[in-house]
Amino acid sequence: MKRLAAVLVLALGLSIALAACSSVPTINVTITDFAYSPASFTVPAGAQVTLHAKNNGSVEHEFAIMKKGTSVTPPFGDKDEGNIYWELDAIEPGTTKSATFTAPSEPGDYEVICGLPAHIEKGMVGTLTVK
Repeated sequence: MKRLAAVLVLALGLSIALAACSSVPTINVTITDFAYSPASFTVPAGAQVTLHAKNNGSVEHEFAIMKKGTSVTPPFGDKDEGNIYWELDAIEPGTTKSATFTAPSEPGDYEVICGLPAHIEKGMVGTLTVK
């Protein structure tokens, strides 16, 4: 009976450890006109990350992660499109939009922007730190 109890405790401990290892990092961001809150995010390199973006503003927004080493010199335009690592677009006012992406595998800081006209100029920038 003691052996069975020990095996059950061990199995429970392993299942809890495996569940903890398989958890997906989550970014929760609130968007207003014109800011991300919070404006900085940290995720593990190469991890699957779920983004929940809640738009409390009155206009549509985007959450775009630029490739490492690139940044947008306003205004955002065609010159910047090829430097987007990943983006969630068409986040309508009063809605929450979610998606999952794979974080970059290279550690460092990545610029986060809203690429809609004049949004960067109004402060819609942030930083994704990959560790």
